Amino acid sequence: MTIVFLLLLSCISAILYRMGGCSPEALHEEWGWVPKLIRNFKKKRDLGCGLMVIAGCFIVGLQAPWWTYVLAVGLMWASLSTYWDFMFGYDNHWFHGFVIGASMLPVMFYAEPIALVIRALALAILMGGYSKIVTNATWEELGRGFVMPITLGLVLCV
Repeated sequence: MTIVFLLLLSCISAILYRMGGCSPEALHEEWGWVPKLIRNFKKKRDLGCGLMVIAGCFIVGLQAPWWTYVLAVGLMWASLSTYWDFMFGYDNHWFHGFVIGASMLPVMFYAEPIALVIRALALAILMGGYSKIVTNATWEELGRGFVMPITLGLVLCV
């Protein structure tokens, strides 16, 4: 059942990630079926995807003080708001994925440190590799959003 819930969270995260990257025109065209309240919310990707990851943490049984989750959402918000082009001169999805994974650092100290380090590396490889292979912006963003919660399944393997 844990995997089913992670898949559901991953699908929601994928949609939020893509919606956060859409122009207003594309948002209405692609996601017209989504309630207007959600479509008009400005931080769908930055806040929404982070909340899906935190929900996934509870589903896989990560236990840490509440404030570590608040810090992690804040760090994820910051890491989701850039592709690091100011540092690398291009959109670096490899580093983008790694930093999203590393944003769980506050939780890492209380939960499964090695699993969360492995997850940060997995996000780097999955987001960077997927973005190299897939050229369609819609599918690329859906994929990057999808891997954020689903990779929490790595915690179950450690």
